[in-house]
Amino acid sequence: MVVNEDDLVTAKAKEFGLPRNLEGMSVDSLHAYRTALEQEIANVEYALSHREGALAGAQALFKS
Repeated sequence: MVVNEDDLVTAKAKEFGLPRNLEGMSVDSLHAYRTALEQEIANVEYALSHREGALAGAQALFKS
């Protein structure tokens, strides 16, 4: 069975409740939703940078 990358991304997105049905949302609600998503992306970027820094530190420790 061949699995393409788009299917994996879609499956992973569904774990997080994405994509969300936007049909019934007002313009104001869509703007608020976008703002919330942008904030969540910023939170993820922050967490990634800290975890990647910790990982790099651990890898450097074990290389010595």
